[in-house]
Amino acid sequence: MKRIAALKSLSMEHHQGLALARAAKTAAKTDPDGPEQQKIWSELEAHAANVLELHFEIEETALASALSALNDPHIAALLERMYQEHAALRALLSPGGPRTAEQLTHAAELLAQHIRFEERELFELAQIRLDQRALDAIAKAAQQR
Repeated sequence: MKRIAALKSLSMEHHQGLALARAAKTAAKTDPDGPEQQKIWSELEAHAANVLELHFEIEETALASALSALNDPHIAALLERMYQEHAALRALLSPGGPRTAEQLTHAAELLAQHIRFEERELFELAQIRLDQRALDAIAKAAQQR
């Protein structure tokens, strides 16, 4: 489904994340413990600090609040998954953690899987089930950062 305007900026950030995840998988395979792998780790840490943290905050407040208000157990389970994956990504991408090829592959796979989950499930639900006022609040939160 084509992404609606209210979710477009978050979706564009997902695209950036997928590109980084692909680069990370490649670096982990072709340059284990080498300079390219270290460069990608630095890029991932910077992306986490400069983009992901604010992105997660919007999803955990504006998006989650609007979806939670629908009082749907299925949506509640999806939101719980989102929170768990956000916590795992924060832990993997925080400075000072292990920086092996195996960890890089794990971080890249989780990031890609998480983005696909949000695009295919959470954002699709938001587009279909949320009213314009809720969507506008999400868009406003994304613009204000």
